[in-house]
Amino acid sequence: MDRRRSPRVSVQLPVEVWGLDASSQPFMQSAIITNMSSGGIVIEGLLRRMRAGEVLDVRMGYQTAHFRVVWVGEKGDLGMEASTTQAFVPTSILAHCSQAAGAC
Repeated sequence: MDRRRSPRVSVQLPVEVWGLDASSQPFMQSAIITNMSSGGIVIEGLLRRMRAGEVLDVRMGYQTAHFRVVWVGEKGDLGMEASTTQAFVPTSILAHCSQAAGAC
């Protein structure tokens, strides 16, 4: 049985990510959201080592939201949950996904 709070959608959306890495060094880098739900995202392509619990800023287009790293995969992918109610996941990403794919 799936324990997720909301359905997930596979996407390929470019974003900018910035914050502090596992060594407390500031960074800003492009990445790709590969999976999303109304409460979180999965990001791939970060070349920095990250830790669970870190809060990162993620920008898509003109919108920025804060996400907390929940898990770190072996290939550098990150599972993140929205840490504010202002997260763009339920609005602009879903709208962008609907426009690009017709219906998600």
